[in-house]
Amino acid sequence: MRTEDQRSVTRLALGVTGVFSLGLFLGWPLAVVGAVFTALFLQAPAALPLAAFAKLFVFSIGLMFISFLMSSILSPYPLVFLILVAIGIILSFMWSVSGAGVLPGVIALMGALMIPNLVLQSQDLALVLVYWIPLNLLFAGMVSTLMFLLIPAETQTAAQKKAVSSPDFDPHRRIVRMSLVTIPFAMAFFVSGASALLVLFFVALLSQQLAAMPAAGKTVAKSMLTANLLGAAVSIVCYEINVIAPVILTPILLCFFFCLSLGALGKSQAPLAAAAGSAITTALIVYGGSVAPFSDEADVKSITRVMQVAGAAIFVIIAYVVVDEFWPEKKRQTAQCS
Repeated sequence: MRTEDQRSVTRLALGVTGVFSLGLFLGWPLAVVGAVFTALFLQAPAALPLAAFAKLFVFSIGLMFISFLMSSILSPYPLVFLILVAIGIILSFMWSVSGAGVLPGVIALMGALMIPNLVLQSQDLALVLVYWIPLNLLFAGMVSTLMFLLIPAETQTAAQKKAVSSPDFDPHRRIVRMSLVTIPFAMAFFVSGASALLVLFFVALLSQQLAAMPAAGKTVAKSMLTANLLGAAVSIVCYEINVIAPVILTPILLCFFFCLSLGALGKSQAPLAAAAGSAITTALIVYGGSVAPFSDEADVKSITRVMQVAGAAIFVIIAYVVVDEFWPEKKRQTAQCS
């Protein structure tokens, strides 16, 4: 492994574990979300510029409050409420495709999915979420910036060259594709009365990851399914170790180990390398959501979490394959005979 790759993996493992550990020690709400944000920040080739992060933080605060207010006002009207959710999802995809990036798109989807869902359960809890999502984002950004300072990336110019990509795609077509995949899941989730917020967070991540991989549907579906199976397997193994040694140091060491291992896998030439990044976020959501806070029913929580995430992943991935078959990323060109 190249020296730069080693530094990148170390930066990722230390940063994510730092946020994950502090979340356990302090018991703050949504610490798992903060750890996932940190993983997304640290998988980038260079630190997010301060001005860009400030805009992202202000955007998250404004979005969460607007989502809370709109959801609170319209919650007594189920049909209008569901239409609002669908519009929020479409606007989130429009924002992401316009050049905002994956993380702003994920945050927008969290505002469109998680806040309205929690408003239906408890407006007080929804207001807690409104505050804690931006706070977790702020802390993740601070830790990520610190890690890039302590373990610098390669020169800024080279990193930017790697980060820049200009895929040839039709933005309107991609918005339609992502909406056709995500809106049916959201409608089924809300109508069924489900309340697993981390599943909605997972779907927000998965939707953006699928959008960032506009290859053939079955190829991408296989890759994403592999990533989520790998992440779920890692989380189950970690939980079983946690059962054997139920002390707070165990999840901290396990988090560091699986971030280090999966990060190294992602930098390798192994067949599963492409799945490593997504596997880290899946493992954080499934395992982190099961051990924080600790509970005597953590075993049930762990199994339930795996089943919830697996069901969401299968639904979204199958929907993606179906949409790709009838509405591909690029229009199929008919051959003309001359």
